[in-house]
Amino acid sequence: MLTYTIRRLILAIPTLLFISFVIFLIVKLSPSDPTAGLPLTIPPEVREQIRESLGVNQPVLIQYIRWLQLMMWNEPLHLIEGWTGWEVGPEGPRIISYQTRSPVMDLIMQRMPQTLWVVGTSYIVGILIALPLGIISAYKQYSIFDQLGTFISMLGFSVPTFFTGVLFIVIFAVNLGWFPSVYDTTHQVTDWDSFVVQFRQMIMPVMVLGLFNASQISRYMRASMLDNLNQDYVRTARAKGLGESTVVLVHVLRNSMIPVVTVIALNVPAVFGGAIITEQVFKVNGIGQLLIIAIQAGDVPVVQTVSFIFAVLIVLFNLLADILYGILDPRIRYD
Repeated sequence: MLTYTIRRLILAIPTLLFISFVIFLIVKLSPSDPTAGLPLTIPPEVREQIRESLGVNQPVLIQYIRWLQLMMWNEPLHLIEGWTGWEVGPEGPRIISYQTRSPVMDLIMQRMPQTLWVVGTSYIVGILIALPLGIISAYKQYSIFDQLGTFISMLGFSVPTFFTGVLFIVIFAVNLGWFPSVYDTTHQVTDWDSFVVQFRQMIMPVMVLGLFNASQISRYMRASMLDNLNQDYVRTARAKGLGESTVVLVHVLRNSMIPVVTVIALNVPAVFGGAIITEQVFKVNGIGQLLIIAIQAGDVPVVQTVSFIFAVLIVLFNLLADILYGILDPRIRYD
């Protein structure tokens, strides 16, 4: 397994290089100007000097190599410096936002906690709902519980999150007044009362995303459980006198988790991307909102950096899913 992991990490390098070039090229070819947001009174020669200082007048290949160097080396070191306080960040240029004229990685780190609070919690909640729902639905196939779970899953997966979010705001914020309709990103948790406030404002966005995630994962869990419940090894385990809970929760569940792990692992980057709309609905000042603002303003460095981070997440979680295969199923060996 260790050899396989190292080999996959090495193969991930050319994959990420190719993805980075595609992302850089597509975004760079879009019509954007770093001086577009400046006042019209600025003379053309000053605008040209600004473009020259940002390197946008250089050949595309030179710009890509410069951006890649900053993205692969300088910015990760500055990220480590921000997390740990160690002075490892090199002196020199950084990837600068056209809008704020500040380092893009600093903007991302400022908004990352809000995204993790909402998106991370919602994904955990979705998994905790989906797994038992799928297991019970498969074990009690065609029962009232199964039919109700299927209906809720189809409804949650079919209805877009922007509609569900607005519906939750109308019902629980406007009509009932239980929860705030706008997420306060400046709120800090310092005591129990402030934690309660944070919990209340997280409930609606977390439940909107959690319902959407649980709807998809529970369907995969149910289908995988049904496929394994009819296998010969299940009948053999029951014939040996094993308890029903042992058969279902140990033997069947472990084999059924293999395809579900793929969905859970590969959906993590998709959840971060899909949360963009939900962050807009509830005014969560996270990475999704940062990306939307950057796209609207033509802020190329921010769009390139956030898109590349999503690509890195996809590659890493794809590798994580493959590694978990070998842990869950002893029959799968990569070495």
